[in-house]
Amino acid sequence: SGPILREAAPAKLNLHLHVLGRRDDGYHELDTSFALINWYDEVELGLRDDGQIHRLEDQVGIEASKDLAVRAAFCMKIACEAQGKPCPGVNIRVLKRIPQGAGLGGGSSNAASVLRLLNQLWGLHLNAMQLSGMALSLGADVPVFIRRQNALGGGVGESLRTLELPIAHFVVIMPPIAVSTASVFADPKLTRASKALKISDCPIWSDFMQGHNDLQAVVVAQNRSVEFALNCLQKQALKFGISSGWPRMSGSGAAVFCMV
Repeated sequence: SGPILREAAPAKLNLHLHVLGRRDDGYHELDTSFALINWYDEVELGLRDDGQIHRLEDQVGIEASKDLAVRAAFCMKIACEAQGKPCPGVNIRVLKRIPQGAGLGGGSSNAASVLRLLNQLWGLHLNAMQLSGMALSLGADVPVFIRRQNALGGGVGESLRTLELPIAHFVVIMPPIAVSTASVFADPKLTRASKALKISDCPIWSDFMQGHNDLQAVVVAQNRSVEFALNCLQKQALKFGISSGWPRMSGSGAAVFCMV
């Protein structure tokens, strides 16, 4: 067996997520913020010598052809061949700790780690901009995990501006459901006319309290468990004098969080 590379793939919280409108291509124009948290999946890649891209363990409910980590490897295979190099192949193993359908970006983070690690493993020497372009073709949340920095996101989430924020602590509650992002964005009740959040050049955490998550109302209406988790967090926040503006949902859910 060949060399093995490993990387911890972090989760993210969307401190706010405003849907500004729907574009002609069907995608939504977003204004959002990504805070990376120290909750990680483990991505492990092993070099093969037969050109095959192989997933070593099944991810529950995700067939290999739709697994973002596998799709990321096929993107890199195309990049490898574009450089005139034979693709050596890879074994992909992902140890999942970040729940699926949580709005925490686990699948996107895994895909970014595959891009980052294969760049080393196959000696492709692609720069961050090239990797980010590939990342965007896999999903709007993937580029932020290439950069590995807290960021403001615009466009469909690909236009990133680094956020310098001090260390903070969050409580995250994960209701026992998985939410389909596509179904939330397709819901006719989704508000699509929010304004972008005004963020200062030297932002502080409380700036994001003025924001909200436009997807939250849609998910809460469909899932009582998300509503229950938010209510629990809001009650506890009040007890500890934390602003009731904080407890909110991340991404398209189902995870909810509060800064403490």
